[in-house]
Amino acid sequence: MATGRIYTAQEAQEFEKADEQLRKNGLDSWTQEGSQRNADLIDQFFQANTTLPVTLQNIYHAVETRKSEFVWISQAKATWYQTAQKNRELANQLAAFLATQGRPGQLANDGDALFENLILLFNEIHVHPQPIAHAEDRIAHRAGKQLHRVPQPRRTEPQSAAAKADDGTPFVTDGLTKQKDGSLGKSPADYAREARERSEKNNPSPSQAPALDESERTWKAMAEGLLNDGTHSQQARVRAVFDREAGNGWRRIYEACKKEANLYRNSRSIR
Repeated sequence: MATGRIYTAQEAQEFEKADEQLRKNGLDSWTQEGSQRNADLIDQFFQANTTLPVTLQNIYHAVETRKSEFVWISQAKATWYQTAQKNRELANQLAAFLATQGRPGQLANDGDALFENLILLFNEIHVHPQPIAHAEDRIAHRAGKQLHRVPQPRRTEPQSAAAKADDGTPFVTDGLTKQKDGSLGKSPADYAREARERSEKNNPSPSQAPALDESERTWKAMAEGLLNDGTHSQQARVRAVFDREAGNGWRRIYEACKKEANLYRNSRSIR
């Protein structure tokens, strides 16, 4: 604060009371730059009005008259700064973890979504010490506020092989042949042939089974190895990813499972 008017101990207490209330309303008294800017503006007001006593009402008036010049933060950010005071070590751990997030399917780590995620995880772990992955799971399976995640991009291409191969040709009469009576249908021979084809498809001989090259076998083994990592709930999450990516190639399956497994591996330091 500038030199000039000297504040008494009682006036200093008024500043502290006002700061506590204004902080709840979003006035930045947390960051060094913001809090210094705000303190200087209030001081300028009372330095220019030396006969005006320092009271809560006059401090609020000082802020209101130049409100747009003060530094304000969102309610979510202010709540997080207040919450973090309960356990600074845990707060720093969560902030470091959220810094690694932000990709599609992961926790959002910018804007108010970041601070709301921090608050939810902090309150869960502060009350019930546990790894971050466990806290995520507990929050996801209860009513109330949920963690914000970065949306997954929507797929616009066909998913099934049949859909990808569809050239628009009508398929209502596919597989039907003209019978002796002139109608379209299937003969006993057609049904027998289809039964053989289904049997061969469901029970392929070793020579018919598709062979994987050495690279694919390696990716497959690595992906399946992740299914046994972690707790039962963690294994279930990896299994869900494993099943979801089925048919997309073993390397992609492994990388997707690995990403999911890293969510709880990176958090094991918080117990």
